[in-house]
Amino acid sequence: MKNLKNNIAKTFIVLSVLFVFSSCKKDKDTEGETIAGSYTYQGKTISIVSGDYRSADDGVGIFLKGTGTNDYVSLRFPKVGSYNIPNGTFKFNSLPPTNAGYNPASNFNGGSVTSDVVALGDPINGGEVTITKDGDSYSISFDVTTAKGPLKGNFKGVLKKI
Repeated sequence: MKNLKNNIAKTFIVLSVLFVFSSCKKDKDTEGETIAGSYTYQGKTISIVSGDYRSADDGVGIFLKGTGTNDYVSLRFPKVGSYNIPNGTFKFNSLPPTNAGYNPASNFNGGSVTSDVVALGDPINGGEVTITKDGDSYSISFDVTTAKGPLKGNFKGVLKKI
């Protein structure tokens, strides 16, 4: 009986050690995918947890996800080519992208900021966005306006293609 108890105890210890080591692995390999950034709107600063981009209007829409369910900043860059993230500094231009006064090399034509309080979003109506690329990582800074006030922020990380 004593040997049986010792064997059960040894088995329990071995299984416990194996369980601890097998549960200590990373849930997701994020090496090389550092995401950092935040934005401030209406006196509230929100951390950015991810970013993605999508094809839109023969251009691209960039979406920066905040910590809340509906916390997003979106930026539109039409006529730069499908899934083509532009590099440079871009000024807001409200003209339709088909208008001769709209230049996709130097303009963006909108976006919005959404939250749990403003789920439909407050449209961007002015300002500037700067985008640079370093390897697979992008740096995006924005100093834009909405009818409800300034929206300022920055992001550095990998943008996921949607």
